[in-house]
Amino acid sequence: MRVRSLELKLVFNYTDMSTIKEDIKEYLAQEGLRPQEEDFGIYFRYQMLTFLIRWDEEDAFFLSISLPAIFSTDENNRSDALEAVNAINLERKVVKSIIYNNEVWINTEQLLDSTPKYEDIIPRTLDMLLQARTGFYEHLRKM
Repeated sequence: MRVRSLELKLVFNYTDMSTIKEDIKEYLAQEGLRPQEEDFGIYFRYQMLTFLIRWDEEDAFFLSISLPAIFSTDENNRSDALEAVNAINLERKVVKSIIYNNEVWINTEQLLDSTPKYEDIIPRTLDMLLQARTGFYEHLRKM
């Protein structure tokens, strides 16, 4: 097991955070999604919604893609929103929904290998986020 850990460290050192960021921005641009980089990450529009890719500077192989602020909560709807968020977390793979600053966010968190294929990862992730958003609204309608 010790040898395997050493091998993984050596493989992962070949790619750094800036390379991964550039590869993702290049992929998004090739798909016509016009990525914009900010201090907090990269944002882009897809199917008339804004998506956000955030980085963990300590872990270059961690990828988080979010669909932020899909629903605003207040004292009248917060309980229903929490129930819908919990239902999505139970039903969906990879997706993690939360309430952050009184807004519902739907996130994905994934570990990348040393040769990620963004053309496989990103479209599937976006579909998962969109399906979770639809599921969230369906749960709200039932309440």
